Amino acid sequence: MCWTLDARDATAARAARKAVTAALRDFTDSPETLCAAELVIGELLSNAARHGEGHVCLELSAVDGHAEICVHDASAAFALDIKRPVDVYAESGRGLFIISQLARRVSVVPLSGMGKRVCVTLDLPLGTGALRESCDRRWLHHQSGVCMRPRVSRYHPESTAAPAAKT
Repeated sequence: MCWTLDARDATAARAARKAVTAALRDFTDSPETLCAAELVIGELLSNAARHGEGHVCLELSAVDGHAEICVHDASAAFALDIKRPVDVYAESGRGLFIISQLARRVSVVPLSGMGKRVCVTLDLPLGTGALRESCDRRWLHHQSGVCMRPRVSRYHPESTAAPAAKT
């Protein structure tokens, strides 16, 4: 499942965060797990808005039987250096550390000339085939499960809505 949005748009980011959390609600009754997932999504989108150009593809998938959340943006990759911040009261610099404390795994995947994907595997087991594998939006291009066009020319409201069930 994926949503495309401009992470700098607070309304779109909040709607996407809520949609992914709602999708995860089918797999757990734990408020702590859902709060952790929502915090991770918020931090990933916040980083994309702050350090990138804002246009992202937010993906939810199952990897090794667990929920994985990825944010693909067009900004340059960075070295993943997760350490406790020196000043825990600083305005910034804690996001990846917080994410690392809530996740099973965190990775940054550089996409040659096309930005990066920051992926977080949550401690949330999913059933086999529980999530749709990819996005069905024709105006996006996916290759090997990776959204290759996170830059959208205009905002698409349906991108932040939970996908409708297929009948």
